[in-house]
Amino acid sequence: MKLFQVDSFTKERFKGNPAGVCIVDGEMSDELMQNIASEMNLSETAFVQAFSGYYKLRWFTPAVEVDLCGHATLATAHILWEQGLAPRDKILEFDTLSGRLKTSLSSKGIEMDFPIIPTEPVDIPDIYRDIMHSEIIAAAQVPHDLVLELPDEDHLKNVQPDISKIAAHSDQGVVITALSNGSPYDFISRYFVPNVGIDEDPVTGYAHCILADYWGKKLNKSNFKAYQASSRGGEVGVNIRGERVILIGSAVTVFESEIF
Repeated sequence: MKLFQVDSFTKERFKGNPAGVCIVDGEMSDELMQNIASEMNLSETAFVQAFSGYYKLRWFTPAVEVDLCGHATLATAHILWEQGLAPRDKILEFDTLSGRLKTSLSSKGIEMDFPIIPTEPVDIPDIYRDIMHSEIIAAAQVPHDLVLELPDEDHLKNVQPDISKIAAHSDQGVVITALSNGSPYDFISRYFVPNVGIDEDPVTGYAHCILADYWGKKLNKSNFKAYQASSRGGEVGVNIRGERVILIGSAVTVFESEIF
């Protein structure tokens, strides 16, 4: 089996979010996939297997399988095209736990057609003012995560949350977000998700499926340029199309290896 490491949502190596991509030739047990993902020790490792007209795609963190992962999907599409395993003008269709996902190449980069994740406004949980050590101006809920809006970009970048308390007071984790101080970005974010084995995810497609809905409602806009302000950092294009969102990004291969 071929195994690649790809940096997603970036054009530079050692930036963005690293993902593993494992090209699966035949059936592989859940246990083996989880062991490989744990060995890679990246936020996600994708396992992709070709079928007639589509690909089966699964994502694993070092600890668990997840329902949706943007950066590992982007990395997978990048590898399939780069390695000549799929024509570059072909729309790739992936059968996943989140349904059928499509990716395509455009002049802007790799475009991924994902479900938008609706947010519901909620009262700001008092415990999170202590967890974040920061002012919070709004909150919203999605099925597995909490969204917290901070006053500005400086507050967001300077946050040093108590990760153990996030783990104790969340299902998966917490997305924090704020308006950008100016162009080229509309909003910025960070994502802390200790309950799936990741203290802070570098750049997260899934989180931008949430933030598309949050900022789309708040700003009455459908097109955004976003930045995830982790230590590695990465850019995400966000275009809302009804109940879907097109996430746009670039990727670069770091290395490839072979599993025996």
